[in-house]
Amino acid sequence: MKRAKALASLRQLCCLGLTREVLIPELLRALHAIIPSENNVFNGVNEHLLPTFVIPEFVIPEVVETVQNEWNRLYVKPFHARALDWYNRHRVMPDVRILDERFYHSDFYHVVFRPYNQHYRIQAVLESNGVKLGGISLARSQRQRPFDAEEIQQLKRLLPYLEHGLQAHGETITDYVDSGRTGLVILTRGGSVVYLSDSARSLLFMATHGVFPVGQGHFSPTVTVPPVLRQLCANLDGIFQGWEAPPPSFSHTNGSGRFVFRAYWLQSPTTARPSPDTLVHPPSDNGLIGVLIEHQEPLRLQLHRGLQGWRLSPREQEVGLALAEGLSQAAIAARLNIGIQTAITYIRRLYAKLEVHNRAELLDKLRTPTSNTV
Repeated sequence: MKRAKALASLRQLCCLGLTREVLIPELLRALHAIIPSENNVFNGVNEHLLPTFVIPEFVIPEVVETVQNEWNRLYVKPFHARALDWYNRHRVMPDVRILDERFYHSDFYHVVFRPYNQHYRIQAVLESNGVKLGGISLARSQRQRPFDAEEIQQLKRLLPYLEHGLQAHGETITDYVDSGRTGLVILTRGGSVVYLSDSARSLLFMATHGVFPVGQGHFSPTVTVPPVLRQLCANLDGIFQGWEAPPPSFSHTNGSGRFVFRAYWLQSPTTARPSPDTLVHPPSDNGLIGVLIEHQEPLRLQLHRGLQGWRLSPREQEVGLALAEGLSQAAIAARLNIGIQTAITYIRRLYAKLEVHNRAELLDKLRTPTSNTV
């Protein structure tokens, strides 16, 4: 993706009205196309600029657990005092050694930064009306070059858009679609876990927590099986026994999206259980149940991604998103502050480029992966 289009895409992303947990991971990935980096991290902060949660681009469980449970040992007070002083006068920190000349010899570097290949970093604090919203860090490994002055200036120019995205309080999102992320948990008939895939572990954490808390007492990223999974096993088994039981499915929505849990027999039980009214001895655990976890994301985010795969101008992308959301020609003109005839011209041009004839075909096209290059 060309840099100019990557910038336009990021600005649009910040105006979709997404929740913090959905928006931030997308922003961390989108920034790569504008300021090349190894991996990026977002930290939520309180009024004293102390981190309260972290959203890394990818998770190393051992590192996250160490940061959460040994934060006071790693993040020393003089380091924090210098950070407060710096961010009271600047928006971006171009080099972490500003806070500690011997930072690359510190425990913090070797325990936290080094495993994530975060040697060179530029960091910025996001705020609104003097209230700190969080901090974003872009990083490169020791094998790469340090960030230059132009890249630091580019991050500064992006801050107003990032801040706008984090303050979004749009309408409640009701349209969710499959994100393509799934996970599998295999349990015994009685609800004991036999197997937990890596993707299921990640999805269960997102469904339960959404973000990694920092500095809030002892915390372990170890995933515990929520009671709902055991209930789904009981529902499925009850249906198998002929009892009156709810369907073995469950849906849960939080800031990270919607999570759908469905239970199926992988290995049917060979013995029947007693009726709940006559159950005296613990039931046999023969039989295996698979619970499929499906993650769903806001439709508008998936449409936004779909539009990036076509040779469209930023304005055509905005029109495409509005059409896919069901807006009329007049509503599109009002949203984009253009005349209705101009909106119609954009719509015709968009349909021609995507080779579609109506709104339904457009929606199908945008939700279908494409190999078109920008």
